[in-house]
Amino acid sequence: MSRFGKLIENLEELDQKDIKNSAQVYAVAATLSTRLQEVLDGFDPPQKSLNQGAITKEEIVRLYGNLNKANQAYQQAYGLKYQRSWHNFLKAIQGLNPPITLEQRVEKLEETVKLLLSTLSKMDKG
Repeated sequence: MSRFGKLIENLEELDQKDIKNSAQVYAVAATLSTRLQEVLDGFDPPQKSLNQGAITKEEIVRLYGNLNKANQAYQQAYGLKYQRSWHNFLKAIQGLNPPITLEQRVEKLEETVKLLLSTLSKMDKG
């Protein structure tokens, strides 16, 4: 076989390996995407943990610690605009679900990562 024939054969072999590797990567990505969608579908929006009546300052302090932390959480979640005071804050958040805290988001992210890693390791074994 000529030198060019060997080069062409090697290139064809590399191309076949690339196709096989690409298919494997695609299969993993498709499985992870499906699993992630299942996880996201199972993600419950924050439930209103406060009483159904008026939200009180004490409840906000219990959940967030202080006005600044509560304000920060609600600003990120809802982009509220109001003149900064407890009265105006409580008035602005009436009817809104409490946003999840950073700790809750980290816990949910950890659960999701563990679930995706277990799915990936099962695929690797199978």
